[in-house]
Amino acid sequence: MHLKFAHIDEKFIKEKVESGFYSNETELVKDAVRHMREEEEKFQRFQAAVRIGDEQIASGKTAPYSQELMKKIERRAVSKAQQGKKVKNSDVLPGS
Repeated sequence: MHLKFAHIDEKFIKEKVESGFYSNETELVKDAVRHMREEEEKFQRFQAAVRIGDEQIASGKTAPYSQELMKKIERRAVSKAQQGKKVKNSDVLPGS
């Protein structure tokens, strides 16, 4: 596969490689594509979560927001973490 970049992008790529951040242009492009793929996957998980939320709202499976509800959720999460239980949904983890 042969790629042609705009001058400004080509300059950016060369600067990153010359700075030592990447060892070559191919490594930079692979990293960029990986980041794009990961962001797309996160977006798809977000959309799926929204669909689930919409379905739960439509079927009446909701709970009004309150500080007590959030504290209850936090206590349950801390308890599970202390027991070494794995998180079922990675979307609730910071930085996921």
